[in-house]
Amino acid sequence: MPARIHPPTAGRTVNSSRAALLGRVALPLAALVAAAGPAARAGTASQPLSPDGALSTQVGAGALWSVFTSGVGLAAIDATPAHGSGGVAPRNAGLARAGFAGSARPIGQGEAFLSSLLLPGLSQYRQGRRHWIAYAGIEVLFVALYLDARSDTRDLRNAYRDFAWTRARIGISTQPRSDGDFEYYERLSKWAASGAWDVDPLRDGLQPEPDPATYNGSVWALAAEIYNLDASNPERSTGYARAVEYYRQRGYGPSLLWKWDANTGDRDHFLTMIMDTDRRARDTRRALWIVTANHLLSAIDGFITARLAAVPPAGDLGLVVTVPVP
Repeated sequence: MPARIHPPTAGRTVNSSRAALLGRVALPLAALVAAAGPAARAGTASQPLSPDGALSTQVGAGALWSVFTSGVGLAAIDATPAHGSGGVAPRNAGLARAGFAGSARPIGQGEAFLSSLLLPGLSQYRQGRRHWIAYAGIEVLFVALYLDARSDTRDLRNAYRDFAWTRARIGISTQPRSDGDFEYYERLSKWAASGAWDVDPLRDGLQPEPDPATYNGSVWALAAEIYNLDASNPERSTGYARAVEYYRQRGYGPSLLWKWDANTGDRDHFLTMIMDTDRRARDTRRALWIVTANHLLSAIDGFITARLAAVPPAGDLGLVVTVPVP
């Protein structure tokens, strides 16, 4: 019998839809990230110029963010209080330069943490820090990717179930269609046939499949080994009833039997469909992990910024990030 020509699978449609989705969100996300750089501007009451004339830039708990995204260096560390000209700025002035004292809406530490844990970037927005856009952009992108991958996984799962039913199960299963779990379809991809459930239905009781080359037969062979059945007359063995119960719990009954045609390559094609589904399921989990990490990172960032902004003025250590003014 000539090999069947399989119609295009859902995989090509999945790849095309994912490419279109990335095309729609990649450019806006890049613009958002570019816009999320530190907002350097002329000194104000909340963000003055440093004593050497350098322009301070905003950087809260996201100091590293500003250093890496804008190329800004660490210009000075306040160590002692000094209020005269040319002295080292006190801690509260350092916090002002760093963008803590000049936040748009000072909020509490717990409120900052919970608001960004719920919606990434929210506390940064309320604190007047522009890189809230990046947190929000990452959230939008990976939620979209998560939903896309989850939809693809569902479509691919339906496709391989339909394929198995039409190519391996119709005419073998003796009852109306009943879909199994994922493990069942994994076994379909590895075994050419399930074998019979009851090799002699006219006899009383259950007569297990004896052929170990089939799935049900392999289950019965394992049961016979576990319960030490006599190969020449297993029914007279003391463990026969327990072996049959083992087979009954692990074998597949009339509604889930299958047999692949060895001349068509259907089973290989089915295995490819299973692998495509597994890959998209991994994409779903990966996107979900990134979304979760984005929530936590934004929450911790907002909490640290709010905590540093709440530190009372003192002559302790302070961080100043500056941009030289020509």
